[in-house]
Amino acid sequence: MSLQVNLSSPEIAKAYQDVLNDRGIDWAVFTYEKASNDLRVQSTGSGGLEELEEEFSDGRIQYAFARVIDPNSQLPKFVQINWCGDGVPEAKKGLFHVHSASVARFLRGTHVVHNARNESDVSPAIIMSKVESASGAKYSAHKEPARRFEPIAPVGTAYTPVGKVDIAEIRRSAAPPAAAPKPAM
Repeated sequence: MSLQVNLSSPEIAKAYQDVLNDRGIDWAVFTYEKASNDLRVQSTGSGGLEELEEEFSDGRIQYAFARVIDPNSQLPKFVQINWCGDGVPEAKKGLFHVHSASVARFLRGTHVVHNARNESDVSPAIIMSKVESASGAKYSAHKEPARRFEPIAPVGTAYTPVGKVDIAEIRRSAAPPAAAPKPAM
């Protein structure tokens, strides 16, 4: 048995393209064929992250690809969820990180990668907070009302002039320099 994950199934490519191109489904879950490293499509759906949350199993390694709408920009974003349940055998857990990297290369266009181990890790609120944090459009300026135009007022000063300095007068009033004493011999 090879240690590499096999992603060559046409069903995987079709499910990925269907989610990517918004063809009736907004998520797909991939899991392994029994006793192999061949991935297959476990399920697909159009019920959003709430429906996807129910698809993960404690004794399996699964990968999900989901389309969500970013709350900041209102643009579609893609999330990859790497699930390694707590009940997965240790021998299989060792390959999880290598396989999840291979799956990430296959699922090009992913904006957020989320690793999960239990049900609380895949709650829609947690996933959407990661999408919101990663969106890069976390500005509140577009949600604020426009400000009223106020012209710029002249800037005041505390400076008071002391008068005009007359250098010639300063030189006249200065004492003449004293003659230097002659050195003693």
